[in-house]
Amino acid sequence: MNTYEGLFIFADTLKEDEFKEALDRTMAVIEKQGGSVLCAKKMGRRNFARPMAKRESGIYVRAVFNLDPSKITPLQARYILNEDVFRVQITRGDSKSLEFVAKVLEAETEKKEEAAEAAAE
Repeated sequence: MNTYEGLFIFADTLKEDEFKEALDRTMAVIEKQGGSVLCAKKMGRRNFARPMAKRESGIYVRAVFNLDPSKITPLQARYILNEDVFRVQITRGDSKSLEFVAKVLEAETEKKEEAAEAAAE
């Protein structure tokens, strides 16, 4: 299995709860293909440099995952059929991808520790 980094752009019309469901479904596709999602981080809503397919903006998510290289093409084909996902770009991961995963996991751990301390007080 190789490490890959995906940039997913979701439709900007999704509400927060709809977005979370769409993200869960999108990451589940990777797991159904036999891969594992190391982390997925919402980067927020961003405007496009120019309108694409009559859309002005999208919700960006950066994900790092492991997957068999032979399953990347079928994975991308499945995302073409997904109406929630506007665009997908998947590249082979490198050391920077793993550093990103470490930073995200560290930030999540710190948030949990702070929440536990606040609850204890």
